Order: sequence, then structure tokens, then C-alpha cells
Amino acid sequence: MKDPIIYTENLSKVYRLYSKPHYRFLDMFGLLGKKLGAYTEHKALDGINLEIQRGEKVAFIGRNGAGKSTFLKLVTNVTKPTSGRLVVKGKAHALLQIGTGFHPDFTGRENIYAYLAQLGVTGREAKIKCSEIIEFAELEEYIDQPVKTYSTGMGVRLMFSTSTAISPNLLVLDEVLGVGDAYFAQKSYERIQELCDREGTTLLLVSHDVYSASRICDRMIWIDRGRILIDGDPATVVKAYEDSIRVQEEQRLRLRKLEKLKAIKSISSTQLSTSILLEIRSRDNTPLPCPVYFSDISIEQKGQVVASLPLDSESFAQEQVSHLQREATNWGKSVLWENKQSRPLLNYGSSFHKIAGVFVTNYPRDDLDESCELAIEYWSQKPCNLELRGFINQQEINLGSFKTVEGKWFQHRVKLFPQEQLREQISVNTVTEVNSTGVQGSGAIQVLDVKVVNEQGRVSYLLSHGKPMNLLIDYIIQKPDLREKAQVLVAFHRDGVQDVCRIITRDLLFDAAENSSGTICLHLPKLYIAAGTYSVTVMVAEEGYYEKEQTLFYTINPGVYTCLAKIFDIVIRNGGVVGSGTGVVGEGEWVIMNGNDSNSEHTRDLENLIPQELSNVNRAN
Repeated sequence: MKDPIIYTENLSKVYRLYSKPHYRFLDMFGLLGKKLGAYTEHKALDGINLEIQRGEKVAFIGRNGAGKSTFLKLVTNVTKPTSGRLVVKGKAHALLQIGTGFHPDFTGRENIYAYLAQLGVTGREAKIKCSEIIEFAELEEYIDQPVKTYSTGMGVRLMFSTSTAISPNLLVLDEVLGVGDAYFAQKSYERIQELCDREGTTLLLVSHDVYSASRICDRMIWIDRGRILIDGDPATVVKAYEDSIRVQEEQRLRLRKLEKLKAIKSISSTQLSTSILLEIRSRDNTPLPCPVYFSDISIEQKGQVVASLPLDSESFAQEQVSHLQREATNWGKSVLWENKQSRPLLNYGSSFHKIAGVFVTNYPRDDLDESCELAIEYWSQKPCNLELRGFINQQEINLGSFKTVEGKWFQHRVKLFPQEQLREQISVNTVTEVNSTGVQGSGAIQVLDVKVVNEQGRVSYLLSHGKPMNLLIDYIIQKPDLREKAQVLVAFHRDGVQDVCRIITRDLLFDAAENSSGTICLHLPKLYIAAGTYSVTVMVAEEGYYEKEQTLFYTINPGVYTCLAKIFDIVIRNGGVVGSGTGVVGEGEWVIMNGNDSNSEHTRDLENLIPQELSNVNRAN
């Protein structure tokens, strides 16, 4: 049964950014009027629609300035909405930033009593609560010192302990759990869990640490530029958020290219030309099953070709004319393919599975009308889903998608400038797509399928602790000359979040010339992972990847050939008392060195395995 504690409908908050400080003062008293250039408006929240049920634990993530904290301030009545509807049932206890509501000159004890008094807790009850707060915060030695003498971590302990001493209907925390030591962070997680499970408290948490937030919360909302980008379970949202690092890097490179084209035009002797950046990409940035060959990519107006990409030459750097873009693309070499000179979009090489080129026309933008068409001729051996995007200055044009036709040359045509496809100005912080597939990598080695096989030899995702398990990974090598000991890693994440176990091999030789495809088998004689639900990640990386520190995040690292992040869940049961509530239950060879059977043959064999210095210490005792 639904019991919403927060409900919003088209909720918006607009802030005015004043060009001069005194304009703010005039506007406070209604004296500014509509003075031209006095301010601009910034939409911190733009049409938020959501419903949060009582008892839910919801994390809000996003970049700085996305609107997360603004939403919490609206919920806690710190500020008012500009438009829309917001309904909050019950009283919220909020810790929106370090120091809020605590006077630095008061002692810790005085601040506790003041906080409890405003909640109506006084007398004997306040005394009992104060003792509980001090004990939880572990500040007995400092509780009668002024708060201004506390370290940041001590202040967080005091404020968090006080905020959660009374079971609230709604607990609001804004980026406060990341401050302090790991020990107290764990206590905080347990306190939050207890409040939500036992008392039915609803939690709203803002954090930049998406992994810690996903540990606590069962729902995650990603806000970008004041809008909800994705609302779902933490595992799905985290996969999309990880991919956003690739999107933002791609955006940064794209903007750098557009700025360079703009600079070239500004110093050119003629201002009549127009530059259009075109990208052809795989859907969701997943590696294609095969190369796609292009024999012609042109812009036509009224039946006449006004610009073409030079697919038969090595024109990668001549910005003054139409050219191809090499950076962050998967262009192959120009070849004769099926009787036509063409250039392929390869299915391996870069972490960005796309090709790009710049059309430079001899016409100003105003002379390129709605009769302009993009004409593409292509050939593919297998079905592929491709998307088209155009960019003029810093404005994006959505040109839709198209599918390849198997085994023959085919032409795709699309209008280049329909007005309804023009988007707003892009920026380096813009997230233009959401990809929650979890599929990443350059594609040099692609994983086709992953199966879990139990001790009976059957495919099953319900396994038993202490019993055998097999993981079968079907792969294909797409890079023709690859020959190396690529590293294969399998990771298990408890409840889709906490990384509790990793298994890696560095000894398998992948040789495209000998076997371009096959199956990797990971055999575990005993499944030591404790009972619970786990998501499984499979990654294949270049030789030596894990032996050196990586400076690039895995979603944009060309050394990652394939990563299938949290592709499926397994359930492990029958762990017993020992095999529950932990990560891994290990087994080893055990021996009592000074027992009655210390001279047995088995004991002597084990003693030979023990380091000499430990053996000597034991005998000395």
C-alpha cells in the first residue's frame, strides 16, 4: 500500500543572478522592476515530478550545481518553490551542512540541549537523550568544550548523533557522511538502517560518493541541470553514472574541436563557409559485432553535393577543408571493399565507438536550407544499430538512428536542418544520454555470453555455499593481430554494491591467429563467498593492466577490452552461522604445533610449510 511522504508536481526553483550587488538589494524591496541586464535567471530545479514513500531510503546524486541541495532545501522549508507543487508530510530533521544549528561558542553538551529543546524534549527525557548522544558520538572527554575547538570529524559526530537521537519522520542529510573516519561512518550506516527499518524513518541523502550512498539507500535519483535524469535502483543508476564519465570526456573533446573550428574561421579571409561536425556511433556506445564500411558521406542541397568527407585519403588534420577526426574515434584504414573504395568504422580500438568528420561548405549557414540532406552509403556483414548526430558551433542536431542491411551496399538519407531537431547549447557538464547497460571497453576482445554452472553441471543462478561453481565466458577476438596474456577478472558485489571478492587470471594466452574465439572457464572447487545476493562483473583487460596504477577511469581506458558491469545476480544460500553476515569464508591447512600429536607425520609436513621465524617463536614459547 502506498504511503507517500513527499509528493512533487512540476516543481521548479529559479534563482536570479544579479549583475551588480546593489541590484539584489533593490529587488528585495521590489524597486528593481524590469531593468534590462540587471539579472539573469538560473533554473536550479526544472519540472521535478516524483513521489517518495514512507520508509524509503533515497539517495540524490549528480554534479555540483545539478540541483540536489536545492531540492533538500525545498523539502525542509529552507526556501520556497518558484512554481509547481510540493507536499511534505511530517517533520523533517535536517543536517544540510556542517555547523548548521550548532553555535561554535557553546559546548557540545549545551548544543545538544538546545537542539533537543527546539524539538520539545526537555527535563529528564532530555538528560537521558543527551547521555545516549554523547555515548554514540564517543565525545565524553570533549563534550564540555566549545564546539569551535572540535575537529571537523568531531563536529560531524556530534551533529549526526544529535540529529538522529530522536526518530524523525524524515531524515535529510546533505554530504555529511563523507567527513570523519571509516569507523564512525560504519556506525552511522547502522544507525540510519536501524531508524529506517525499525522506526519507519524516510531518508533523503545527498552524496558525491555514489558507492557509499548505494550502500545505504534502496533507491537512487540522478539529477542533472535541475532535471531527473534517471530514477531507479542503485545498481542501475551507478552503472549509468559511471558511463557519464565517458560522456563528459567525449563532450570535452567535442567542444575543444568545435572551438578550434570557430577559431580557424575567425582568422580566415572569408566568413562565408560553414563547418558541421558529424558523428556516426553505435547505440549505447557498445562495440559493434563487425566493422561497418562507408563509401560515401556527403551533404546535398537541391540535388547538388556541397561537401563530402574524404574517405579515400588521410585527411585528418586539415581543418580548413572537409576532413576526418582521428581523436576518440574508431576509423579504420581506407580499403577497397566490395568493389568500392571505403573506410570502416571498426568494432575495436577506442573506448568511444564512433567515427566523426567535419564538413566545410562554401556557403554561410543561412544559405543551407531545409532541402539539405545527409547521404550515407554503407555496407555491413551483420545487423548493427547506429545513431547520427550533427553539431554546428555548440548546438547539437539530432539526426536519428538507422540499421544496417546485411551483406550489400545501402544508402541512408536524412534531412539535415529540421528545426524540431535543434537542441540547446551543449557544455562540458551536459549529459546528453543515459546508458545503464554496464557494457564498456574498446572491443579488442568482446565477451559474448556468461553462464553460471552449478555442481550438477546445470546453468543456475542459485548456488550453495561450499559447493563447486563454474563460470563460462564466451569470447571473440576482434583485433586481428592480438596475441597476449590478457587479464580476466571476475568480481562479486554484495547486494549489487559492495565489492567483496575478486578473482583474476594473468596466465591465459589470447591468440587471434590461432583461435579467434573460445570459452574461458573459471572453476571454483568450493564457493567460499558467504550466503547472500551478489551481482557479477566480468572484465577483460590488456596484459599488465592490474600491475600498474591506472590514471584513466575504466569507462574511457583503452586498456579495458571488455567490461560487463553487474551483468546478472546470483543467490548463494546454505551458508550456516559462519557463512552469513560476512564476505568470504576461507579454508586453510591448520595445525597445533605443540599438541600431543606434534610428532605425527601430518603435523611434520605442515610444519615444513610454516615460515622458520614463526616456527622458532612458537617453540620459544
